[in-house]
Amino acid sequence: MVLSAEEYDNWYNTERGIYISELEKEILLKMIVPDGISDFGFRISDFKILDIGCGTGYFTHFLGDLCKNVIGMDKSLDMLTYAMKKHKNQNIKYLIAQAESLPFKDGSFDISISITSINFFKNPAKAISEAVRVSKIKVFLGVLNKLSILSLFKKIKRFLKETSYADACFYSQREITNIFSEFPQIKRVRKRHTYFLPFPGIHGILSVIERIIPSSIPFGGFMGITGEIEEIKGVHKCRQKH
Repeated sequence: MVLSAEEYDNWYNTERGIYISELEKEILLKMIVPDGISDFGFRISDFKILDIGCGTGYFTHFLGDLCKNVIGMDKSLDMLTYAMKKHKNQNIKYLIAQAESLPFKDGSFDISISITSINFFKNPAKAISEAVRVSKIKVFLGVLNKLSILSLFKKIKRFLKETSYADACFYSQREITNIFSEFPQIKRVRKRHTYFLPFPGIHGILSVIERIIPSSIPFGGFMGITGEIEEIKGVHKCRQKH
């Protein structure tokens, strides 16, 4: 079942959508700019960021409020049209393109991100390869984890009725880190997990439990995985602020 852009975006306004998206944004920020400052001395506002598979622009808009230069790209014209109409921000530009063939030169961005889109890419290894190619500092992937309770419930639900996850492919932490390991320019891979325990009836209790589960345990419904790119001599240092 393919959701319309409006149906997809409306999920973020539900109680569950608000809760999950806040956890995802928390993981994103902790992994791309710990304490608001990167390893190379930049603040998040200094970065040029590419959001790959941006959909309706929810996370693109979030980053656009923090950064001065963000590009959201997606293969769906309907999604991008909706994003441009709803999320107006002078710091953001939108572009239609395929994740497996990005129309940018090497190192065009400081950071590339992709939030759960990799679960829908036909060739995830090629998409990650392209994200690494166009990034100077790191690549962040938000991935739905196949070794999670969330994945189990999604699989069961797919047998019972048609869902928007019919074409999704869930991945394990190891599968994603193995793809990153194929690129010599990736010097370090970091991982964090958060848990979307699918029992809305006791959401209040579960939200407390989810907050105390160590993020290093590799069974979270949502994985944040970064591939940190090796510094090219003179490139990062010359861009440091003061």
